[in-house]
Amino acid sequence: MSAVVPASFRSKKSLELMNMVGVGASLAAITGVVFSLLFRTHQTIPLITALPTLIFGMLWVRLLRWEKTLPGSEIRWGWLLSIVLAAANGGVAAGLLLSFERSFGTITDRIGRFFIGLFAGVTFGAIAWIPGLLATLFLFGVPIAWAQRQAKKGLTGQERGEGIVGASSMAIAMVALALTFSGAIRDAVSLETLFVRFLATISVVLGGAAMLTARQRDQERQRFVAAVERGEVEHFRVDTTDEGKVLVRVVSQGQGYRVRDFEEEIAALDSDGAAVNKPVRVATE
Repeated sequence: MSAVVPASFRSKKSLELMNMVGVGASLAAITGVVFSLLFRTHQTIPLITALPTLIFGMLWVRLLRWEKTLPGSEIRWGWLLSIVLAAANGGVAAGLLLSFERSFGTITDRIGRFFIGLFAGVTFGAIAWIPGLLATLFLFGVPIAWAQRQAKKGLTGQERGEGIVGASSMAIAMVALALTFSGAIRDAVSLETLFVRFLATISVVLGGAAMLTARQRDQERQRFVAAVERGEVEHFRVDTTDEGKVLVRVVSQGQGYRVRDFEEEIAALDSDGAAVNKPVRVATE
């Protein structure tokens, strides 16, 4: 059997991508539903509020993963800049709402109304976007922060954390989707409402996929480690050290008396065979 390390022992960036889009879509869906309930006379309000939230929401998730901290502090820039993104989101939504409030007017008029709405949304609109920011940080920021802490424990912790984020986005999206069918929305068959349902569905699918992917990869790693411990996999072994178990790959190079065995630590393992540390490369003769 080849000494190729299974893909499940390598970080899967698509998990982060799924959650970035899933959380953004979930935020957009619930925002569109909430504003539909608050402003039922504006038929376009779901689209106008959901679309900017989708874009800024994905940027926000990406920003929260940024590990850069304030000088001399453990506070990450991403958490601080969340305020800027929330204000920009509110401003853009208000600008779009004002510029498309009337079906007539020149392009110059619409642009002027957009910037008036942008200013109003950032300033006076704080009465809406500040509570929205606090709710977002509680519903999504806390799971993402927990996922980041889990990632420090190794590959398994990272993926389990991503699974929790996926579960959070899926739960919020399901609430938004249910509300669109509850009769509370003024026009349940409008294109705007269908757009919100589409976003919620996307979030449910991606959130569920993140959960299932994380679980499947964890199980694949544990099955592989178990097979190695039973001696069923060539070129791999599990060593027991003072710090715990370590999965090691052994590769023979050279011929005859020049043969040398190079050993590579793939991952530290817990008692269940879960990868709890990042790979550390070593080589011995």
